[in-house]
Amino acid sequence: MKRLLFAPLLLLLTEISFAKEKLNYTVTSDSQIQNVKGSFEAIGNVVIKSNKNNFEASSNKLTYDKDARTLKLVGNVFVKNLDSDEGLSIQESYGDELTIFTDSGLFKFNSENKNRVKTKLKF
Repeated sequence: MKRLLFAPLLLLLTEISFAKEKLNYTVTSDSQIQNVKGSFEAIGNVVIKSNKNNFEASSNKLTYDKDARTLKLVGNVFVKNLDSDEGLSIQESYGDELTIFTDSGLFKFNSENKNRVKTKLKF
């Protein structure tokens, strides 16, 4: 009889809060790094959810730059329920790179290699 070895899959779960912006997110990923300057990076199978509303996104990598006040998701980005303070709401979208400006609530979605961003909006 052969034994099967099951290697545990390690997923990291972190709750991050941007103090000045009053936004709280739960981030799940394969690995996470935070430096002493307050920047944060999550790599591999990243899922981010808001603790306040129904916002949810997934990507290959997430970075938060405290100085620039940006939350950037890169690689196979899929987003649900992203609202801006200006009244624009993304119900569902996907592309290569999403930048959320945490101090204003504005966002920018890009795609590369002639791919296109596809978005379902609600006004």
